[in-house]
Amino acid sequence: MDYQPWMDYIKPDDMPNDDLKIIAESAGIRSALALIFCTPGLTVSIPTKAFSEVKKRYIISQYDGTKYTLNRLALECNFSQRYVYKILKKHYEQQSQRP
Repeated sequence: MDYQPWMDYIKPDDMPNDDLKIIAESAGIRSALALIFCTPGLTVSIPTKAFSEVKKRYIISQYDGTKYTLNRLALECNFSQRYVYKILKKHYEQQSQRP
């Protein structure tokens, strides 16, 4: 997308639909314009749990066996303590089943 001087006059209210208005307000006008000009005609779906697998890998790599770390990881990743335990349990079970 080539940015043009006239684009400086675009405001969130100028966006063609409410989805793009939300993007313009939260991520900036240029982000919304990039979507408009680089992906015209596409329907984009934004998952609610977009980075769950990344967070799981992070938890597994950062957990040091202490409750303090478990609590910190739960807060950082916006998971419950119980879910963090579940992630770790599944990981350690898979590790013990490997030859």
